[in-house]
Amino acid sequence: MENSKLIGEYPFKVLPFEVDFRQKLTLPHLTNYILNSAGYHADSLGFGIKDVKESNKSWVITRLAIEINRYPKNDEKIRVRTWVDKVIRTFSLRNFAFLSQDGTEVLGYANSVWAMIDIDNRRPTDLTQIIPSEIFCDEPCPIAKVGKFPAADVDEFDSFSVKYSDVDFNQHLNSSKYIEHIIDSFTLFKFSKRDIKRFEIEYINESLFGERIAIHKKEVEAGKFVIELKNQAGTTICKSKVLFSDQTLNEEYIIK
Repeated sequence: MENSKLIGEYPFKVLPFEVDFRQKLTLPHLTNYILNSAGYHADSLGFGIKDVKESNKSWVITRLAIEINRYPKNDEKIRVRTWVDKVIRTFSLRNFAFLSQDGTEVLGYANSVWAMIDIDNRRPTDLTQIIPSEIFCDEPCPIAKVGKFPAADVDEFDSFSVKYSDVDFNQHLNSSKYIEHIIDSFTLFKFSKRDIKRFEIEYINESLFGERIAIHKKEVEAGKFVIELKNQAGTTICKSKVLFSDQTLNEEYIIK
């Protein structure tokens, strides 16, 4: 199969409720573009959410790395390209590229790891029996995959409780909501001076409605943070790394 037939490409328009005070697309909403694009492409290949649900299964994302050269702004139209790199038994590796509307500018890249689980027992499925190798695509994705996470061995920085707007159709904390709570641990002043250049997350355990989640945040180098979310039992539900850009933003933002 030609690579062009194996790559899904989907248009998005940045809407006012998806931007921050700088009028830039926020990372959680960019993550929604990623999740939606992955879903659209999986549907087109015959193994989307509706297809696998017939076998009492569901897709879950386990790892995600995002690198951004430039964040799109309010009302800007962009394109998200996505393709399956390969399958390793119970894991599917999927890549993404974010492009300007005319395709001349690469805004960034992402790579991700997915598993398909049984809805009842939460056990992973052997994907080699479901996804044919013919749909794998060798399109390059020139960013590193999620690496090891240093321990965020510090006291609790902040906490939140999982509310109605946090949960997805599985009644678990939504994938993009993990990211929203992580970046909410930084100040407006931080974002007035720096963009997040690279973001990594490993989803380890699910979290349910009503759970209290503690945020542990540690700066391991200048501008580089490791963050862990833990439930009330002390179990880690995710680990994350946040790397801010070195360069001070040229724009002037008024922080009230």
